[in-house]
Amino acid sequence: MSQITKPTETIQLPAPSWAPAVFALGVLGLIAGTFANDFMFPAWFYAFVGFFFCLFSLRSMIKKGRRAFYSLPREQGDARAELPVESFTAPTSD
Repeated sequence: MSQITKPTETIQLPAPSWAPAVFALGVLGLIAGTFANDFMFPAWFYAFVGFFFCLFSLRSMIKKGRRAFYSLPREQGDARAELPVESFTAPTSD
């Protein structure tokens, strides 16, 4: 009972990525393309750049997500806790 059993299940964390931040920047570009008319560049330029940032970052997130999903092990063994067996007696009424 003093030995610790090895874990049978693993937790797989996703790899860090800049794609969500780039996606947010692309959404900001799309919004700026809607409201920022003729601020340094024409409005369509902000929307165009924002669209491509959104498109390529979304593609990157999907690609990395699929790769991470298919790299997971298909089968994992059940992990059950080994509880000690103890016998209890019912309390007696005095």
